[in-house]
Amino acid sequence: RRLRIGGDSYVLDVGSGVGGPALYIASRTGCRIAGVDISNVGVDMSMNLAKKSGLESKAEFRLGDAMKTPFADNTFDIAISLNVMNVFRDKVGLFREVLRVLKKDGIWAFLSGTFDMPDDPEVIRKMARGYLIPQYYDSLANYRGKLKEAGFQIEEITEYVSDFRVQNKKWGDAYKKHYKEIIKEQGRENTDYHIEYFDTYLRLIDEGMAANHLIISKKP
Repeated sequence: RRLRIGGDSYVLDVGSGVGGPALYIASRTGCRIAGVDISNVGVDMSMNLAKKSGLESKAEFRLGDAMKTPFADNTFDIAISLNVMNVFRDKVGLFREVLRVLKKDGIWAFLSGTFDMPDDPEVIRKMARGYLIPQYYDSLANYRGKLKEAGFQIEEITEYVSDFRVQNKKWGDAYKKHYKEIIKEQGRENTDYHIEYFDTYLRLIDEGMAANHLIISKKP
């Protein structure tokens, strides 16, 4: 509702993963939605889920790099992304690509962790590769600057802390609870690293250095 997504909207999901959020939005609003993701496994799962959900005519999923999407200029009314921003090193470049494919007055809304990282090599090491993927963190101030540099006008920023903390604690607790099973799949080193990662993440949240923000901006 906040993004005014309706049956006439064409939406882009940047980093669509296995397609769950995109298909939920399509089913609730009747919009058309396109997801782009770099994982062929994610794209295959998304397409299968769309077929099972009867949403093939509403949702499509493309394998590709969000830094260079396979879409024409001025294609989408709205672009969204849910907690994948930290995998992009060049966020200004990403934002410019989103700007390119949005129509005039199009909306770009993303949810992302935001960080004021301490100058502590040990903390930086523990946070460097969450989910086994290199992470490139930004503060809220950096996001503001990079959006403006890319050409967006910021419309709204909402901070989420308590729900964000609960979810991160659940992930960390799951690694501890299913430690032996996860070791078999990911190995001891990666499993131990993720326990450190989530424990450090929670400490940063509690110390006011990490949060989750919904940032909504507009293409002028």
